[in-house]
Parts: sequence; C-alpha cells; structure tokens
Amino acid sequence: MNDPHFAAARHALAEARRTARRIDPVPPEWVPQGLDDAVRLQGAVAADLGATRGWKVSAVTAEQQRQLGVPCPIAGALLEPWIRPSGGSFELARFVAPRLECEFAFEMARDLPGRETAWSRAEVEAAIGALRIVIEVVDSRLPPGSPVWMELADDLNNGGFVVGPASADWRGVRYAQQEIVLRGPGAGAREAELARGSGAAVLDGDPVGAVVLLANLASMRARGLRAGDIVTTGSCTGALPVKLPGDYEADFGALGRVRIGLTG
Repeated sequence: MNDPHFAAARHALAEARRTARRIDPVPPEWVPQGLDDAVRLQGAVAADLGATRGWKVSAVTAEQQRQLGVPCPIAGALLEPWIRPSGGSFELARFVAPRLECEFAFEMARDLPGRETAWSRAEVEAAIGALRIVIEVVDSRLPPGSPVWMELADDLNNGGFVVGPASADWRGVRYAQQEIVLRGPGAGAREAELARGSGAAVLDGDPVGAVVLLANLASMRARGLRAGDIVTTGSCTGALPVKLPGDYEADFGALGRVRIGLTG
C-alpha cells in the first residue's frame, strides 16, 4: 500500500470503530496486500484508538488457516476504550451488528518479549498468571465477505470485551469437559438459554496452546506479550447475534460467571 492509501484506510477504520459505522464499499486500494501490510495497518489504527490491553488469537489450526486463506495464526488487539469488567455495559449503538462469544482467556504475569527463537510451552506457561473467563462482543465495520487482510486490519472483528473473575489454578482446569452456558433476554422478556458449549471447541480443549502460538507469531516480535496482557483464545459457544437489549451472563460452572449489559 502506498502512503496516501494507507493513511486513508487508517483514518476510515478508526472512524468506523469510533462511530460504529460500516465502511461500504471498501475501496480496493485500501485492502492490505498481505499479512505484513494488514498487521501494520491494524497497529496504526490501534494507536489512534487507545492503549492495547491484550490480544485475541484466531486461525489456530491448519484447517482454520486453510478456510481463511492465511499462512499462520493471526491476532487482533483488545483496546482499552472497549473493555469492561464483569457487570459492565455497552450501548448497542456502539456496534454495527454485535454478536457474543464466551471464551477462556489468560492474564500474563510476566513479559514474553519478541525474540527469534521460539518460546517453549513451559516458558509460556510460567509467564501466565491467571485464567480469566470472558465475553467478547464480536462486531465488524466491514461488508460481509471482506478480504481476510482487511478483517485483520479491522482488529479481527473485535467490538468489545468483558473480563470476568480470575482463577490462579488454571493448570487444574479440564477445559474440554468444562461446559459454558450463555443466558440472556428471551421471549416475553424472560431469561433464556441462548447458547451452550465447552472448552473442547478450542484446540480440542487446549486453550493454553493458543497462547503459545500467539507468543511465537512473527507479527508479535516488535511488541511481545507483556505482564497484564489478556489473551483470549476463541469462542466456546459460537457467535450469538444480539437481538435484544438486556443483561447477558456466561456461566462457566465452578469457574464463575461473567456478565455484560447491552443497553438500547
């Protein structure tokens, strides 16, 4: 991408996030031509919007990479202005077409700076401080079917993020067997079960493996992972379209519950 096209795409993506508007159509000259362009554009847009508090990682299996047409896992930044503690709320007007995902995330206790040699799984595990249960609001500012590199530049469809309670005993969790239930407004304003899943949906029950993949991405070498970063590893319950305002709760059993309010 030449400088004028890069600057125009950067401005448009930042404004689309701030104002919850879709860019449609996307001028072809704004579309990154590959992974490096997309990562550079995503980083520039993030710098315009707020501090990076963590990362979402996607395309963690060879099949997912084949489906998306990417050569490796990819990551999007979790930005401070769109993060809430459990029980926090967002106005629905801050999103284009929000969906909810229930996920396992991990809070880093130590830095893993970028380096040429790969971080071993043992090194990554030693840097993890806690498990967090979270809800991600997934939202795209792009037309459906947009090129994957433009989606990466648009922060991999991240719209918002709610962080639930921490568990220091993350090594003892049987993720594949851990059931998660999402509840929220149903017919007649009654609470209803909206989605159900388990940790088996993420690398066959190994969400820590997604953190290892992220720590070793070439795109992470400039910044690395930092103490306090939260890494979310992918949906366990699919992506539920939000049809009604109200309170939504993800029940992770013995690990606790995380709540988000979406106001009309």
